[in-house]
Amino acid sequence: MTASDRKLVLIVDDTPTNVAIVSGVLKDSFRTKVATNGEKALAIANAPDKPDLILLDVMMPGMDGFEVCRRLKDNPATRDIPIIFLTAKTDEVDEEKGFDVGAVDYIHKPFSAPIVLARVRTQLALQEALIEAKEARNQADQLLHALLPKKAADEIRSIGTVIPRRYENVAVLFCDVTNFTAYCDKHEPEDVVSRLDALFVIFERIAAKHGLEKIKTIGDGFMAAAGLLHKVNDPVVAAVRCGLEMTSTLIDAHLGWEVRVGVHSGPVVAGVVGQERYQFDIWGDTVNVAARMVGMSAPGSVAATKEIWEQISSAFEGEALGEIQVKGKGSISVFGLRARTPH
Repeated sequence: MTASDRKLVLIVDDTPTNVAIVSGVLKDSFRTKVATNGEKALAIANAPDKPDLILLDVMMPGMDGFEVCRRLKDNPATRDIPIIFLTAKTDEVDEEKGFDVGAVDYIHKPFSAPIVLARVRTQLALQEALIEAKEARNQADQLLHALLPKKAADEIRSIGTVIPRRYENVAVLFCDVTNFTAYCDKHEPEDVVSRLDALFVIFERIAAKHGLEKIKTIGDGFMAAAGLLHKVNDPVVAAVRCGLEMTSTLIDAHLGWEVRVGVHSGPVVAGVVGQERYQFDIWGDTVNVAARMVGMSAPGSVAATKEIWEQISSAFEGEALGEIQVKGKGSISVFGLRARTPH
């Protein structure tokens, strides 16, 4: 380990003898800096080369150690630096006051060299472990937010699970890429995955733009919802506009891909399944009908039921596409919705 890689310990004491003793104990293992008063200690602690730990005398002229510690802990830039008090004061009241203002340990005078070295090493090891744990937690949080909608991820962090709930008036969007399977059979896996990934990244941006939350991808299918975990003024209109923008996404002509979209609205049940791999999902007739709409969709339009079309006919143009049989619901009339042409 080079000298610059060593941890930096700031020694704050107005007695030269004490400084010499502590510096001598630490010099072989750590870099050290010295401050002989509180003001200088605060300045060094706020410098770019911040100390990794501070050994702080309590009794000093002017600003005492308790006040120095309090100011360091009140400053976001220095509050995480561990502070060990060096003191001849051994009363429980004094020690309690030191811990109250933020110290992590006490070393009593006169010093024992092995104790000073052991306490410093212990606190630095604890600080390093805390930093590693914080980084690991941040990475876990990033992964959780990549896998789940934000509110679901926050709920798992808070209570360890996502409580299943029923949501009313949710617009569910299914998007499917036609001719994708045939393309897979004729091209290298790297090419297939990279192209599909690029398309889904575009879909994610479009969904977010219109206020939809991505639920999941299923093969070459993309599912999103409006009005689920956060409020959207008109979920159905938002989902249809999102779908129309998806169908107009530019795709290389030679791929032979077409984007088809189906939308339906109604109640859904939402929750998280799995333990080793979390999967946030939604279920219900609304989801099933939206999925069935995709098969009736025409390029450049969004397929929806007649009921949905009648709700939003003032905002879109529509044409009848025929009927489909849906188990438990019988025959359903399907309409293709397009953006209104300006007159």
